Formats: sequence, structure tokens, C-alpha cells
Amino acid sequence: MTHAFFKALLFLGSGSVIHALGGEQDMRKMGGLEKRLPITCWTIWIACLAIAGVPLLSGFFSKDEILWSAYRIGGYGQWVWGVGFLTAGLTAFYMFRLYHMTFSREFRGTPEQEHHIHESPRSMTVPLMVLAAGAVLAGYVGVPHVLGAAVGLPNALEHFLDPVFEGARHTLENQVFPEMAHGTSLELGLMVASVGVGLLGLFLGRYFYRNKPALPERLAETFALPHRVLLNKYYVDELYDAAFVRGLSLGGGEALHAVDRYVVDGGNGQVRPGLGVNGVAWATRDVVATFSNVWDRYVVDGLVNLTALILDNGSYVFRGVQNGLVQHYALATLIGVFLLIAAGHWPLGLY
Repeated sequence: MTHAFFKALLFLGSGSVIHALGGEQDMRKMGGLEKRLPITCWTIWIACLAIAGVPLLSGFFSKDEILWSAYRIGGYGQWVWGVGFLTAGLTAFYMFRLYHMTFSREFRGTPEQEHHIHESPRSMTVPLMVLAAGAVLAGYVGVPHVLGAAVGLPNALEHFLDPVFEGARHTLENQVFPEMAHGTSLELGLMVASVGVGLLGLFLGRYFYRNKPALPERLAETFALPHRVLLNKYYVDELYDAAFVRGLSLGGGEALHAVDRYVVDGGNGQVRPGLGVNGVAWATRDVVATFSNVWDRYVVDGLVNLTALILDNGSYVFRGVQNGLVQHYALATLIGVFLLIAAGHWPLGLY
């Protein structure tokens, strides 16, 4: 919940800066915007402090809860805590790198951009101020017990969600992690450590990108290879471009075209016996359809027509018997009676 406030504030604040610079998004071409964009500057500064976990801001409370929850389960949870601890320092460092490259020192863009710099309209700055208030105050609905007990503030959010997580908490504490660590002094110590590493990252970011902006450039020259690898994101984009974008669409594209034309389609684009789509089309049209036509014509239609012929010719016999004359029906009945009498007196030896 706290993350929603300061992360949304950072995104919208970035949009305000981009708007003020006419679409420019490269921080290396910014700087010196502190007095030209006061509302955007101060709200982004608050977001940077919050995400760095500075005490009394919302990110401080949520960061402590996350790190303590990881550490106290023991085992691999303490490895997770270590990763989170280092990440907290890196986060503070790169957020104040962002802040000082954007707002501190002199402007590094073009004169035309500098001439048009202006604060964003209220439709953009008012949401920034609302989110900044949330980045400051939102954490107080979930003050950790170790701090809330000292000042009489309950963890309202945790109490509100207790019914939802009651079963999960019982399972975690009694079955999955029965040796969970407890202790006020331990939690306070870890809290102080995480605040310390956050403040260290904050001051390093200020030192490198406000006080000594030439130092990062000298370090980049000294450690040229690792800097180049990291700057290019391990060359993942370049490898993907070489292997798939340029490789398969150019040289490899011919092979893929051949596979598509002769294997998938089957037969150089012609409908003929073979593999793929066109092979299925040939089998459906020339084989299955021909067999279906023969079956329909000679089996289905043949049986229907034979049945019709038998019924049509048989109807003449039945029409001769049932001619509607009563005397004929009486004669037939009499003949039947004589036949029954004759059958009853027929010599047994003939059976």
C-alpha cells in the first residue's frame, strides 16, 4: 500500500519533468530544475526519501516490516534479508542519483529547452501533492509493534487484515517456521542497520551526483569494462538483436522462408501432395472429397433409390388387394376360412 503512493508519485513526477522539457527523457540533458519546477522537485524529493526508507515516512515502516519478517523466520529467510538489506542501500543511491541529475547543479540541455522550461499545470501538480501526502502519512496505518508500543500507536492495518491471514499465520509459526526469531532489541537493531544503509546510499548519491559529478565519469574510465557491460545491460538487447532481429530476419530469414514455403505450406506454394497446410488442403480436396462423393452417390443415394423402387412397385400389389370393394374382402375372408379348415383336416403324414 505504501509502495503505491511513492512509486506512483515517481512515475507521475517523471512525466511532469518530461512535460516541462518538451519530451526530453535523458537525465544527462537535465539538471538545474530545482527552482524552475518547485512543486515537481519537492514532491519527487519526498518520494525519493520515502522509497529510501528514511524514518517517519511511509517507506520506512513497510521496509522494516518486510526485512524483519524475512529475517525472523531464520534459515533462507536471513539470506533474503541480506539481499533486501543491500537492495535498500542501492535503492537509496540510485534514487538520489535520479534526483540530483534532474534537479541539482546547472542545466545541461539545449538553450531552446531551457527557454521553455515551466512548471506543470495544476492538473498535473495537484495529484503529485496528494501522492506526496500519502508517501508521508500512509505508513502510520501500519506502524510496527516495536515502535507502536512505545508511542501508543496500534498496527491498524495488520489488525484489519488479521481474519484474512489467521490460518496462514498459524501454519507458518507452528509448522513451517517453528523457530521464528523474536525480540525487541533484535528488531530494533536490524531497523537501525537498514536505516543506516539507506542513509549511506542517500549520501553517496548526493556526493557523487551533486558534490563531485566528475567522479562517476572518472570511475567509469577506470573500470571501463565492467562499466560498459553494466551500461549496456549485459548486452542482452544486442544479443537478441543479432540472434533474432537481424540474424533470422536477414540471413536466417531465407532459411525460415524456405521452411515456411516448402514444409509448412508444402510444395512451393502449390496445392499438391506433401506436408503442411497445402498438403492437408490437397488431401482434403482431392482424396477425402472424392471418396465422400463416391460414397454419397453410390452408397447413400443408391440405398435411398433402391428403397424407393421397392416401395413404389410393392404399392401396386397392395393396391390390388385393397380396392375398396366389400364383396372382394368377403371373398378373401371365405377363402381364408376354407384354407384353415383344410389345414385342420390335412393328413398328419404329410407334415
